[in-house]
Amino acid sequence: MYIIFLLLSGTFSAIASILLRMAGRSPENFTHLTNALFDRPMLFRLGAICAYGVGFVCYAISLKKIELSIAYPLMVGITILEIFAFGILNNEMATGRSMTGAAFLIVAMFLLYSPNMTRG
Repeated sequence: MYIIFLLLSGTFSAIASILLRMAGRSPENFTHLTNALFDRPMLFRLGAICAYGVGFVCYAISLKKIELSIAYPLMVGITILEIFAFGILNNEMATGRSMTGAAFLIVAMFLLYSPNMTRG
């Protein structure tokens, strides 16, 4: 069950990063203070803060049973792979080098969480 919280933590971290990217690409309108507080980029940023918060809680729960030396690399790996998948789905350039890196990351995550390696 704790692995599910770890997966959720990585997913919420990826969502937050994607929202921050979307905020950076949205035009901002600072003509009025109310526009600056409630425009699309600011809503994306607030969503990112919320996603990071939920991810933090999920990560804290997962650390109750999963060792830190395994939990952190897995959580970051999940986040990276999800952001990589988002980039591919949004027609960002995927080079052979980045695809090889993603493949190595998948192998590393498998090795970290293989049943012989965990004690939780």
